[in-house]
Amino acid sequence: MTRDELTARLMGAWRYIGANVKGQPRDLGPDPKGMIYYGPHGEMMVQIAPDVARKRAGAVATAEEAKHALSGFIAYLGTYTVDAAAGIVTHHRQASLQPGDEGDLVRRCEFKGDRLSLWSADNSLEVIWERIK
Repeated sequence: MTRDELTARLMGAWRYIGANVKGQPRDLGPDPKGMIYYGPHGEMMVQIAPDVARKRAGAVATAEEAKHALSGFIAYLGTYTVDAAAGIVTHHRQASLQPGDEGDLVRRCEFKGDRLSLWSADNSLEVIWERIK
């Protein structure tokens, strides 16, 4: 697959299906929501929200309520590049919700129909997405 072909396959919006850590499902509740987007100009973003109740007692969340609401929530944005020969997409994070979460994320891409699996460099994490049509 060429660089342009890999980029074309990635481009668009993908719905979060689930994740496996060392072969075991990652528990984000019964119905987590998420999306990853790869744009035509090298821009990207990802958000994954666990399915947990996020309530607040007043007009403004308390520190504890905010901590609970953000626990397990993944969000970052930046740019991406591809290495087609290796089947790799690299997320160049420019901002992230998680404190100290910076630098590049290298992910191996695997396509199966309308599904995309992104694997960590050590193959311990697989995040599964489905193309939004």
